[in-house]
Parts: sequence; structure tokens; C-alpha cells
Amino acid sequence: MREIVVALVGNPNVGKSALLNAIAGADVKVGNWPGVTVEKKEAFFKYKDYVIKFVDLPGIYSLRNQTTEEKVTIDFLLKEKPDIVLNVVDATNLKRNLYLTIQLLELEIPMVIALNIWDEAVEKGIVIDYKKMENLLCHPVIPTSAKDRYGIDELVKKLVEVYENKKFIQCEHFEPQFEEYLKKVVQLVKDYKPVLLDVYPKRFLAISLLEGSLNETLQKELEEKIEEIRQEIKSLYKKDVKTLIVEERYGVVLSIYHQTVKKQQEDVVDSSITLDRIFLHKYFGIPIFLFLVWLVFEITFKVSSPYVEWLDKVLSVISSWTLSLLDSVKAPEVLKSFVAEGVLGGVGFVLVFVPVLFTLYVIIAILEGSGYIARAAFLMDRFFGVLGLSGKSFIPLLLGFGCNVPAVYATKTIESEKEKILTTLMIPFMSCGARLTVFAFFVSIFFTDNKGLVIFSLYLIGIMVAVLVALILNRFYFKTKSQFFIMELPPYRLPTFRYVINTAWSRVKAFVVEAGTFIFAMSVLIWFLTNIPYGAKKDETILANVSKQVAVVFEPLGFGTWQATASLFSGFVAKEVVLSAMGNFYVGEKIEEEKKNLTFIEGLSEIGSGFVEANINLVKNFVAIFGFTKQQQQEFDKNLASAIREAFTPISAYSFLVFLLLYTPCLATVFAIKQELNSYRWMFASIAINFTSAWIVSFIVYNLLKNFL
Repeated sequence: MREIVVALVGNPNVGKSALLNAIAGADVKVGNWPGVTVEKKEAFFKYKDYVIKFVDLPGIYSLRNQTTEEKVTIDFLLKEKPDIVLNVVDATNLKRNLYLTIQLLELEIPMVIALNIWDEAVEKGIVIDYKKMENLLCHPVIPTSAKDRYGIDELVKKLVEVYENKKFIQCEHFEPQFEEYLKKVVQLVKDYKPVLLDVYPKRFLAISLLEGSLNETLQKELEEKIEEIRQEIKSLYKKDVKTLIVEERYGVVLSIYHQTVKKQQEDVVDSSITLDRIFLHKYFGIPIFLFLVWLVFEITFKVSSPYVEWLDKVLSVISSWTLSLLDSVKAPEVLKSFVAEGVLGGVGFVLVFVPVLFTLYVIIAILEGSGYIARAAFLMDRFFGVLGLSGKSFIPLLLGFGCNVPAVYATKTIESEKEKILTTLMIPFMSCGARLTVFAFFVSIFFTDNKGLVIFSLYLIGIMVAVLVALILNRFYFKTKSQFFIMELPPYRLPTFRYVINTAWSRVKAFVVEAGTFIFAMSVLIWFLTNIPYGAKKDETILANVSKQVAVVFEPLGFGTWQATASLFSGFVAKEVVLSAMGNFYVGEKIEEEKKNLTFIEGLSEIGSGFVEANINLVKNFVAIFGFTKQQQQEFDKNLASAIREAFTPISAYSFLVFLLLYTPCLATVFAIKQELNSYRWMFASIAINFTSAWIVSFIVYNLLKNFL
């Protein structure tokens, strides 16, 4: 089968992603473009004897080559040379959208224009003569609606038809005299540097040379000739070339618009304006926003928690079946431990995030598709501007208090690379729920009279350190000044169920495939460190021996024992593992649930009943009062508490909690950072920043408390 590469190009909020989902369904691969944090989406669709590869390029307003998104788009269109450009435009806002269309024509790539959101245009009484527009643009124009799947089949058919014809017709849209100047520039290139014509399309090359925006070294004589043409143009039109080109493009846009578009209902009330009076209200806007953020937070974790518990039960049943099978073949204990704890445990660490991420992505897709995310960023921008961030950073940071992993993935809504990096590096300092289990255990031992105050102080320290790190990075590393926050407020829309589910599933699938591999490998490595040599005493394993060498680093912080060090190492897998590791290292007993030997039928029954119970708990969670903590009842509390009292003082215990709060996040978060920022450099930078911050702050806290208390 032959492959057709189709590049989707359009302004933000024109429904490119929704259109891609309508064509290809959930089979969308999500990642990042090489070297940048800009999201990359690809999908494959089979049609007749072809495989159509859709590449969804970032939403842009023009091809100025200034922003990261514009550079990614131009590089792909010029270097990868797709077979067809699918230009997606908003049928309700053609005056703005067609400017990019005119620029895309200059690239001389066969193009199909999708007049998307056609259903809204009809509702608003906008009448578009798309056949006449097709003649004026010299390229096919197809009305589409991703929401109703209107025009999808015709669009795919037209893409194949354009590919088979392999023709490009360039309409000369500019004023005739200016068109002659463009031809003169092309002739000069042929005479002095014809190799450029093999790299760039003629029209794009001529316009770029006149604008002076082409990043190519030219011969002195060629540059002088082009400058002469610039001066001729300036003398003739009484304005510089750049201004003239922009005016020519807008002139073409307005001409096409007025010839093809008319409104039958001029008095239609825009519902978006009415809703903005509520959601962007001077006094009620922020309270409404905070309520919705709280709702996002609550729904994400309350909807997902019953299914996290169910998945844990499923893995427990599978573990029981596996161990029974290994027992039947008389497998050695080391193999059983490796399979149960290393392999199945690694799979469990991956799957436990699936319900959380899927729920979060569903909510984010709804908020993005509805147009509210842009409003939220607008409302919070003033508060985050001091840190060099925009309002879009607020939701990911808040989600970090529940779990850092979905918080990192929530930065997908941030377009600015600088802001995305800063926000991502701040997230691990937000105290997640897993850390809270350890905090609650320690404060119940050492700070019984001030539990709330101590835990609140830890949350506050995390926020303060995150702010300080952002200020330092913004001041000394990201030396470029923050740009004005300019964002289009799209109209409010009700996203389709298909779009929401497909978007959420494609992103979760990317996590399982990419992050899951890394997390699983690291889980297996941790098993080897904590169990080899197998059957050895707890202080003779590889992890114990390494911890003894490293423990000296933590002596200035008040907890320089190998047990505390080994527990922190274990916490790299997941912070809730710290208590279990302490039970093993300090008390000498592994904290684990009693394993049952289940038959196949019993296992299936338990899985089925667990699923029913999960759905019942989901209903209960919706009506329950939301809380950040839950009472932990553990059988090993007394033994471990006694050991912890002997190993720590109140001051060293608080120092330990501060370090636990700030040091390297769990490995799932670490890889989420790598995946979202598309950079090992920033992943390791995050690890270094967190560890360094944790050591310095813990050192200060421990020594201040020791000297003044």
C-alpha cells in the first residue's frame, strides 16, 4: 500500500485535533517534536490502496518563524515535504484564518482546505459560497464538522484525488506590479544562486528574500540586486516591503471574504459573550475558577481511586495464580520473589496511574474543548506573571498536591516552552498524597499535639521552595524577558464524547507504552538492589551496602543511618514505599498483605466482585465530602513506631520529612518529566534541583532547630 503524508495546519482552536479524531478515531500517537516540548500527534488511516499518515502540526497564526510552534511547522513543511497540506480553518472566523491560508499557498504544496465547524456557521446564519472560494484559492474547499462527522468521507476522498493528480496551481493574488517584482527576484536567484530553488518553493523564496527573513548566506552581488528591488518597491508604493507584503495578504483575504461570505442573521446573540460575563466577572470570575479547579481535583482522584484499588486487586489475583503455577513446577523462591515483586510489582506501578491519568485527561479534554482553559489562564495570569509564568500553570501545580504524575502531564495545555519547563520543575515540590502517608505516620509519633501545624508547615515549605526555584531559574537561566500574554478566547463549545474519549485514551496509551517501559525496568532494578544476594540479611543486600556508603551525606541533616538512606532510595520507586521499606530495614519484617492461594474460578469471582465494588465506591465518592487525608490503619504501627522513636529525635524526624518532601520525586514522575519536556537533560536537571534543594533546606532546618530549640 502506498503512503500519503498529510500535514494538518491551522490556527489554534479551529478543531484540528477533533477533525483528526473524527477521521482516524482513537488511533492517534501522541509525543513531542524532537528537541522541543511542543506536542506532536500522528495518526494513520487506511483508504482503498493507500495508508494516509496525518501529522497534526501545532496551532499557529502565521508563518513568521518566530515562535517554537511556527518553527516546527515551517521546518516540517519545507524539510519533510508532505504530499498534501490539509489547511483546517474555522468557518465562523474566516477573516482571521485565511491569512495563514494565503501564506501556505506560497509554499506551493498541494492543499485541501477544510471549512471546519460548519455546523456553527450554519447556526449563526453565515452563508459561505465555498465553490467560489475554491475557484479564488485554486484549491479544493470542503465544508466539515468534526462534531457531526459532516464532510469527513468527502474530505478523505478529496485528499486522495489531489494526491493522484499531483498538480499545484498557483494563483497570483498580489497586485500585478508586485507580482512582477517577485518574478524578478526568482530570476536573480536563478542567475546567482540556483541551488536555493532546489531547497525552497519559488514564491516563498522570493517573498522571504524581499522580507529579509530567509536564513541563508547570499553573495554580495545578489544581496545588492535584491536591495535595489526593495528600494524600487519602497519608491513606488511609499512603504517598506514587509508592510506591503502584509497588506497584500490581508487585501487578498478581505477580497475572498467579501466575495464568498455573507451573514443572513446580523442580530444573532453570541452566547460566548453572555457566558464570559459570568466566567470572567470582575468579582465572581476567580471564585468560580477556584471552585472548578477544586472540582477537577476532586473528580480526578475520587473517580479514579475505586478503579486503582480494583486494579490492585486484579494484580493480586494474577500474582496468586502465577505463584500457584510456579509452586506447581517447584520453582525456586528467588524466581517467585522476582516474578511477584519485580515483574508484577513493576506492572502494578504502571497500571496504578492509568485510571488517574484517564480521568484527568477526560476532564482536561472537556475544559479544552469547551474553551474554558483559555479563560482560566486569563484569570490567573496576573498572579503568575511575577514568576515568569502564565495562568495556565495554576491547574498543573494544584494537581501536584494530589499526584505529581498527572500534574506533569497536565502541562500539555501550556504552549510556551519556557513556562512549561518552569511549571514542570515546580511540580515535584508540591506534596503529593503518597508523601502524606509518611508525614501522617511521623507526626503521630513525634508531634501528637501539633499534627496539623507540622503537616501544614511542610506543604508551605514545598510551595516556598518551588517559588524560589522558579524565581532563580527565571532570573539567571531563562534570561529572555517574558512576552506579553496574548491568547485568543475561543467561543464556548460542547466537545463531543468521541473527541473527549479518543483524546484521553491516546494520551494514556502514550504513557503506558513509553513511560511504562521505563518504570517497569526501574522496578526490576530496584528488586535486584533490595533482594540480591537473595536470602541474605537485611544489612547485606546491595542496597544496604550502597546505603552505608551514601549515609554520610545525610549525617549533617540528622539522619545519617543506612536504614534511613535505604528507605529514601526505595522511595524513588514510590513515596508510599518508604514506610514499607522502613518496616523491613528497622524492624526486620516486610510489610505486605497476606497472600491467598486462589483457584482460577475464585480469582475471576474476586475480580468481578471487585469491579462491582469499585462502581459502588465510585457512587459513594461522589456523595462523600472530599478530604485530603485518610486514616491509615496498619498492623505494624507499634513495632515500627518504637523503632523510629529510637532512631530519630523530633528535630531529625522533621528534617527527614523536609528532605522526603523535596528530594527526587518517584520514578513515574521523573519519566513523565522526560516524556513531557522531551529531554533527558531536563529530567536529570529536575533530579539534581530537587536533591540539592532538599539537602540545603533540610540542613538549614535541622541546624536552626537544633541550635534554637
